[in-house]
Amino acid sequence: MRWPSVKRGERDPNPAASMALLDEVLDPPVGPGYHSAAQARAAAGLAPSSGLNTLLMFVVALALGFLVTIAAVTLRAPDPAASATRAELITRIEDAQAAGDDQVRRVEALRAEILALEQQQARTAEGAEGERVIAATALNAGAQAVQGPGVVVTLEDARRATDEAPGEERQPERVNARDLQLVVNGLWSAGAEAISVNEHRMTSTSAIRFAGEAVIVDFRGLTPPYVVKAIGDPERLAAETSSGLTGAYLEELRRQLGLGATVSASDSITIGAAERLTTRVAEESGTDTQTEENR
Repeated sequence: MRWPSVKRGERDPNPAASMALLDEVLDPPVGPGYHSAAQARAAAGLAPSSGLNTLLMFVVALALGFLVTIAAVTLRAPDPAASATRAELITRIEDAQAAGDDQVRRVEALRAEILALEQQQARTAEGAEGERVIAATALNAGAQAVQGPGVVVTLEDARRATDEAPGEERQPERVNARDLQLVVNGLWSAGAEAISVNEHRMTSTSAIRFAGEAVIVDFRGLTPPYVVKAIGDPERLAAETSSGLTGAYLEELRRQLGLGATVSASDSITIGAAERLTTRVAEESGTDTQTEENR
């Protein structure tokens, strides 16, 4: 095909042919195969396209669009039964927590009454020595609040990286029950006299467990940051959390996992009494009878 020769400044002698050529170049048929089929049908005396197939395609496309729309609306619509169940579960959890808090306050009030009666009995029966023994026993069992110098260890989950690509987000590392167990045991071994985790007093019967990714201390779920307070010799506790085994473990948490682990010394730390105290062994004075109450 030869292009019409038109010199600069001259008018096109055949503008219709030029426009037809441009239309053919810029607006070709949808596909050569469709164009050939339409020409074959026209040569056979039929319509260029089948109206039935076009109508069927339109109906199928309409049905598919309708089904997709219904599916999207159904998936986005909230399930009334699930919403009601979730609301009921939240209400039950809140009621149980409120009841537990009421029982804790009642236990604290009864404990104060028992302590007053014990001190009164010690003063009348054995004098100052009995009172001292009761106070020392209560301190060891975690039955009374204590105050003194010590250290505070704070553990926090790792922060999400800001330079990750949109499709490469990774769940940041989290503090688990084992981390808290190692820190608490390290402080005990360094001579700590009293320890609390998020204001929960640790005793000889306390347990640090995990449920999924949640940390549980004495059946109470905790949320980060985890603040571990320890009362004892500040120098020994600081040495254990800086250059001892506990300090080495905290450094590994910072360096390898990116967890937050800070240690600070304090001249005055207050740790409250334990919430869960159960009598395990009782002995009657003056006899050899000994009873044990299983939890």
